[in-house]
Amino acid sequence: TTVQHPDKTSGQKLRLCLLISQINLKMIKNNANNTIAQMTNKVVKNDAIAASFELNTTSHNISLVSLCKEHLDQLAEELRLQDRQELWACYRLPARDGLEVCARYSVIAAAFLYEGKVAAVAGLAASTLLGREACVWAWTGRQVLKCPKAFWKISKQVLAYFRQIYPQLYCACDERYTQAQRYLRRLGARPVGESFFLSGRETKFQGYQWQ
Repeated sequence: TTVQHPDKTSGQKLRLCLLISQINLKMIKNNANNTIAQMTNKVVKNDAIAASFELNTTSHNISLVSLCKEHLDQLAEELRLQDRQELWACYRLPARDGLEVCARYSVIAAAFLYEGKVAAVAGLAASTLLGREACVWAWTGRQVLKCPKAFWKISKQVLAYFRQIYPQLYCACDERYTQAQRYLRRLGARPVGESFFLSGRETKFQGYQWQ
């Protein structure tokens, strides 16, 4: 796959997509009818997309299931240190609330279960349902360290499925998180645009995209 040279326009698109969830978070805080406590059990809101998701996909004891509140609760306790730091730099929120923001505004989201425990969560956030662009996000817990090969295999399958829904995917990664950046490159993502700050100033985020 050929990759176009990064430009400012691509970087601006990525940053805008990532900031959508932060804007929505402010709306939640200002709206008493949309508190976390009032969330329905199922996070995925787009029933048509969720229904087409291969919920029974299993690879080497890793299962994919539609994301729900219980998965967020579990992962918040099990987040890897690097993920916890990145989540804080992105949203300036406790882990559980930061995970909530990602899930709440995704058109589709899934939990990766290894031996019945949440190893990771991932999803797509998009400004429009019918567009071609979306921001892919993922957070991993300590459980993923027990199944690196299986997680890699199923990550490729999920990414391929995401790209069927939104062909042009973007994401951003904490510059301190070198392991995650290597993982993104292995998955075919390439850096785009200049790095930028989100909520905090302790680190910058590098944008990535798939083409």
